Amino acid sequence: MVLALFANLGCGAFAEAAVDTAPAHQIEMKAYPFFLSTSDKLWKEDYPLYFLDGAEDLPYTDVRDWVEAMNYVFPEHSPESYKDFKLTVEVQEAENTLVVSRDENFTMTFDFNEGMIYWTDYVAFFQKTDGNYLDITGVPTTDKEGQPFLLSVVNSRNRYGEITALKLKYYLIDMVAQDGKYLVPMQTLSDFCLTTISFNAFFNGQGIYMTSIGSMIDPNTSFMMGLILGGIMTQEEVVDIMQNSEGTLEERSALLMERITSTERGAKFLAKFQEDAAKSLYTPYMSAPKAKRSDALVAYGYRELCLMLDSFYGLKESHNISSFNYLFLETGIANGLADPDATNADNAIAELVSTWLDDGHSSFNGVSYLAESSPESSPGFSSLVRQSQGNYATAARKQYPEASEHYYEVGNTAYVTFDNFTISTDDDEDDVADYYDLAEKGELPDDTIGIIAKAHQQITRENSPIQNVVLDLSCNGGGAAVTAAFTLGWFLGDAQVSVRNTFTNSESTMVYRADVNLDHEFDEKDTLAGRGLNLYCLTSPASFSCGNLVPWAFKEDGRVTLLGKVTGGGACVVFNRASAWGTSFQISGPMRLSFVKNGSYYDVDRGVEPDHIIDSYDHFYNRELLTDYINSLY
Repeated sequence: MVLALFANLGCGAFAEAAVDTAPAHQIEMKAYPFFLSTSDKLWKEDYPLYFLDGAEDLPYTDVRDWVEAMNYVFPEHSPESYKDFKLTVEVQEAENTLVVSRDENFTMTFDFNEGMIYWTDYVAFFQKTDGNYLDITGVPTTDKEGQPFLLSVVNSRNRYGEITALKLKYYLIDMVAQDGKYLVPMQTLSDFCLTTISFNAFFNGQGIYMTSIGSMIDPNTSFMMGLILGGIMTQEEVVDIMQNSEGTLEERSALLMERITSTERGAKFLAKFQEDAAKSLYTPYMSAPKAKRSDALVAYGYRELCLMLDSFYGLKESHNISSFNYLFLETGIANGLADPDATNADNAIAELVSTWLDDGHSSFNGVSYLAESSPESSPGFSSLVRQSQGNYATAARKQYPEASEHYYEVGNTAYVTFDNFTISTDDDEDDVADYYDLAEKGELPDDTIGIIAKAHQQITRENSPIQNVVLDLSCNGGGAAVTAAFTLGWFLGDAQVSVRNTFTNSESTMVYRADVNLDHEFDEKDTLAGRGLNLYCLTSPASFSCGNLVPWAFKEDGRVTLLGKVTGGGACVVFNRASAWGTSFQISGPMRLSFVKNGSYYDVDRGVEPDHIIDSYDHFYNRELLTDYINSLY
C-alpha cells in the first residue's frame, strides 16, 4: 500500500499538499540529550523534539531551537572557520513565516503557508568565515599567527547563483505551524543546514548525536581510511599486509600494528584513534533496540531521500535522472525503501549507490541503528571495470620497484609518484599539520605536501641535471582537494581551478599559488614553471577524482604534456549524507569540478585524453624505457 502511494506522487515534483488547510496534528514533546561529536561533549540534557500523531521514530524540531543549535554547533566544530558565526530568527506570525538571518546580508526563510524554505544565497549563508566562495580546499589561508599558509588565492571570479528554494509541499513533507510551534522534520534541516561540515543529526530514540557522517561507520573501516588519507600508510601497503601476508587474521593485524607503530607519526595516529574510539558516538548510537520503522518514517524517509538527492546529486543530467522518485520506481529500489525493515531499506540504498549511481564517489558507509545487518553489496559495472584497470596498473608496477618510489631520477628525468592526495593533521584533529615547523625539524611526512616539498628541493638543487619532470598519477585514486591545488601550484605557478554548484547554479574560478618551499611567501621559487623544464603527467583509467582533476587542469593550461591512457573521471566532490532512519552513505555532490572553455563550465567526469597514448603498462613503469621515450619527444 505504501509503494502504491509513492507510485502516484506525480512526475518529478510530487503532488502538492495544501499545507495551510491540513487538519491539526496530535503533537507530543520529548526532551533528549544532545551530544556534539563525542560522547563526553554534552551540549544539552533536554533538547526538545516533537512527534506527530504517535510516530515516535520521526522527530520534528522547532526552527527556533534549531537556530540555537546551529549557533552552538558551527563555532564549536570549527572555531576559526566559523568565528563570529551567529544566526538570528524573526517570527512573522501574520504571514506564518520565520526569517533566519546571518549578518544582515543573507537569509533563510521558512514559509509555512507555502510549505517552502528558501535562501537568498545558500552558499554564502553557510560559508566559512575564513574561506573563499565555493572553495574546495577546506583549509585556512593563514596560520594561527596570521602568516600565509600553504595556498594563496591570487585571483577569482564568482557567479553567485540564484535564490534557492526547497518546495517541501511538492514532496508531501510537512511543515507544521501549530500551537505556537514551528516544526520541520529534523532530518530535512540536517540535510540542508549541515552540508558544509558534513554533519548529521542522528536520532535513535535515546539521544541526538550531532556528528560527522564519516564517524558513524564501522571503526575498522574508519581506521583503515585514516591510515591511508592521513599518509601513514599507502593503500597498497595495507592490502599487502592484510590480504597478501601469511598467517591468521590476528597475526596479520598484529603485523599491521607493528608497521604503524614503527614511526612516531604512526604511533601518534594509533594513540589518537584509540582515544577517539573510546569517545565515539557510534557505540551509543548503535546500542538502541532494533525495531521496524513506523509507516510515517517509511513515507517521510522515502520523500526526504528524493528531495535530498534531487537537490544535491551532481551528476543527474549525465545519469539521465529526471527525478529520484522515478529512478526508484523504474529500478525496483522503491520496494526496499518502502519496507518497514530497516535492513532491507539499507540494502536498497546500497544498491542505489553501487549499482545505479556507480560513479566512483558514491558508496555505502554505515547502517542504520535499526538494521540487523550490513548490506552485502557488490561494485557496479563501471566500478568493476575501473578496479580491474587499476589492478592491471598496480600489478605491472610491482615488476618495477623503482616506479613506486616517491622520488626517483633517471639521468635527466625526475619521477614524482604518489597514489593518493593526502594531507596530515597534528594532535588536534581539526587542524592541519604545521608543515613549516616540520620542515625546520627535517620531519616532513610522506604525504602529498611533504613529497612535493622534498622533490622540489631535489629538482631545483644547484647544478641539477633535471630537464624533465614526470608526475606519475597513474595509480592515484584521489583524496584531499587542497593537495591537488597545491600540486597544480607547484607545476604551474598560477593554478586555475573551476567549480560549479549544481544546486544553486553558482560558479567560481580561483587561481591558486602554493608555498612549496614553505617559507611563508608565494613567489617564483615555489614553482617548476618558468625554469625551462619539460613537464609531464602520467595517467591511466585508475587516475580518479583529484587524480583526474589535476591532469584536466594541466590539459586546460597547456604547459604540461599528458602521457599514458584516458583518466578515470570523477567530477564531483564527495558529499556525505544520511537517511532519515540513520543510514550513512556518500554521493557525488553538487560541487562539480569543471574546466572552462570559452567562458563555459564543463564537467570533467568522462576523463581526459593524453597527448601521447602509451598502450603498455610495462612502458609506464620501466623508468629507463620511459625516459628514453620522453627524451625522443623534443
